[in-house]
Amino acid sequence: MLMWRKTLCSINKKYFVCNQCDLILQLPDDVAQENHPYSCICPRCRNTVYFYHTKQVLLSIVFALVSFIFMMSSDFLPFLGISTSGVSQNMQLLDYTQVLYQDSYGLISICVFIFMQFLPTIVLLTIIVADFGILLKKNFKFITFLLRFFAFCSNWSMVDVFMVGVLVSLIKITSMVDVYYGSGFWCFVIFAFFYVVAVSYFNLEDTWEFYKPIKDIKIQKIIPGKTALSQNITHCEYCGFILSMDHQRCPRCFSKIKNNLHISRTLCVSFVLAALAMYIPANIYPMMITSYLGSDLPSTIIDGVVVLWQMESYFVAIVIIVASVCIPIIKICLLLYLCLAVNYIKKVLSKRKLAFIYRIVEFIGKWSMVDVFVVAIMSTIVKMDNLMAIYPGDAIFPFAIVVILTMIAARLFDPRLLWINLRK
Repeated sequence: MLMWRKTLCSINKKYFVCNQCDLILQLPDDVAQENHPYSCICPRCRNTVYFYHTKQVLLSIVFALVSFIFMMSSDFLPFLGISTSGVSQNMQLLDYTQVLYQDSYGLISICVFIFMQFLPTIVLLTIIVADFGILLKKNFKFITFLLRFFAFCSNWSMVDVFMVGVLVSLIKITSMVDVYYGSGFWCFVIFAFFYVVAVSYFNLEDTWEFYKPIKDIKIQKIIPGKTALSQNITHCEYCGFILSMDHQRCPRCFSKIKNNLHISRTLCVSFVLAALAMYIPANIYPMMITSYLGSDLPSTIIDGVVVLWQMESYFVAIVIIVASVCIPIIKICLLLYLCLAVNYIKKVLSKRKLAFIYRIVEFIGKWSMVDVFVVAIMSTIVKMDNLMAIYPGDAIFPFAIVVILTMIAARLFDPRLLWINLRK
């Protein structure tokens, strides 16, 4: 039986598997018939497993359309402008792609473009197309591919992180130059806000239920209250369909069924150690180089924090040191601890705490990318002939690799290991 409470979202299928502790849950009939917003919580690990809102389709498509319109506007309208000593410089949002490429950082340019432009575009288009199909009661043949790709895109898109990077960049450069905000900047702020809201209202599980109803697929006998592993069943990570572990592909979305439970820790530790190796040069080499009147001043991540603190920008200094220094090393330590603690945690309360720690680790991972976005923005806008210029430092590439590797490691770690003793 599920615990439930009012919130902003929901589920409408009878059975599903908690992806944190592997417990099979059943939605009570009286809850499923509620006509107000609610959410379902796993009573074992306290993970919020399902959401529902009575107007989720209408709200998500409206917010997605607004977000998409303002995203397109922010790409082509003036974004920011700076001036000092009679010299001015303007930029559009996507100018960083050309600037970083010219500075021999083409890979960083591609990464930034994918995280804050390409993936969010796919997310918004998927929401718009899927919701239009539901409102028009029309089944699109290509929708399966979009829905399968949606989870990956939403997990890796970093619109909110880029917005924080823009704000940090503005605080940094306002002490050096005069800053002017273009209409593209305000369009991006609106786009970022409505993007987050649209994704929060979009119910992926209910969308799958509309396009690929479970009632059309034969389901084996399921016993709620027991783990899926004990019943030799699993669930599709793309559409949530519950099926036998003997299946190679999901009959609902045709994606390949992965069973990496026994090698999850090994894969996670491998990526964490690789991230740890890249973390060293990311903090040794300069993150950014400031050229003023022909004189170059390289600065590491710590140097940047010290300068911000001396400028009395305490909040921004704390944000940078937390996102760029603390979060990566904390993620690395916590992931290693979780991998080591899998077979040594006996108490349910301890397991629940570890599961909560894992969810926190998975959530905060992308926020370390703030410093990469800050360098990308500042190196694009601050190009004022021979007076002043900012260039990316050698640390930007290994630091971006650290963030990506730790995010992959967190997703490779299977939280079910915290609840399953593999030695039995």
